[in-house]
Amino acid sequence: MPKKEQFIQSEVREDKIHDRFVIMAPGRSKRPKDVGEEEKFSKKQIEAEKKACVFCPGNQKKVPGLYFAGDKNNWQVKVVKNIFPAVTPENEQAYGYQEVVIETPEHYKETGDLPLDHWIAIMESYINRTGELSKDKKIQYILIFKNKGGKAGASLHHAHSQIFAAGFTPPHIINKLTKAQEYRIEHGNCYYCDLIKKEEKGPRFIMADDKAVAFTPYASIYQYEAWIIPRNHLDNITVLDRQEITSMAKMMKYIVTKLNKLEISYNMYLHQSITDKDEHFYIRICPRRSTWAGVEMGSRIIINTVSPEDAAEFYRK
Repeated sequence: MPKKEQFIQSEVREDKIHDRFVIMAPGRSKRPKDVGEEEKFSKKQIEAEKKACVFCPGNQKKVPGLYFAGDKNNWQVKVVKNIFPAVTPENEQAYGYQEVVIETPEHYKETGDLPLDHWIAIMESYINRTGELSKDKKIQYILIFKNKGGKAGASLHHAHSQIFAAGFTPPHIINKLTKAQEYRIEHGNCYYCDLIKKEEKGPRFIMADDKAVAFTPYASIYQYEAWIIPRNHLDNITVLDRQEITSMAKMMKYIVTKLNKLEISYNMYLHQSITDKDEHFYIRICPRRSTWAGVEMGSRIIINTVSPEDAAEFYRK
């Protein structure tokens, strides 16, 4: 007699800082599905793209570099202006800056395959540009982000990330900062400092050292979502010391390498509120394996079919 399939009960979880509910529903991962996975491109398609790639050396003569890791003619990482910006310093109605971090001169190189010293160079480019952009007193908010794969919004194969600096702070970031301040008033501690102590001893732990901790958040809205938080209470990336840079780069590389094995698109980002010096910043990695549908779009209640406990076990293997 065939064994009856076990039903895995769903669970509603609340994220009080981000002010949202998530339904963990592992049983839904077994539902019928005929929609294809990530689109794959042939070598011929990628080779054709390479010839016209604006990020490859030799194709950027009209786009001067803002920052280089390595020699200008033999760079490791290069930062340039985004030539299709949504915000510019010349437009008072949409004030800000948009920059592109070209993570490697090699068109076919995946970020996860880069050595640790190269990841450190990428982090240092973020630090340099955050420091420079923060000098503009009109800038209130800086977002550093990476889109990897079509489902994550990437439009080019060449490995890159972006920096978005705006003259305003998004409302949901203000709300998150307010919730964190309310937690401090009630408990006398930083929410994220307390979170580190809790998660590094629990089932959602991924890895840690004396400078940073990586884990999957309790109310993850994305399958295999992971956070990397510095142990010290630091409000932005520019105040990281050398050991902290190395630690966080090592954890980013580890997690991204794991995701590349699953061939999943992902977004990686960190928020920085220039005006809030009590913020505890962290890096968030959000795989885009599933597509939000009616429940998520209509109610803003997220259904996640991979529990963070299972995701953490995957990362630890």
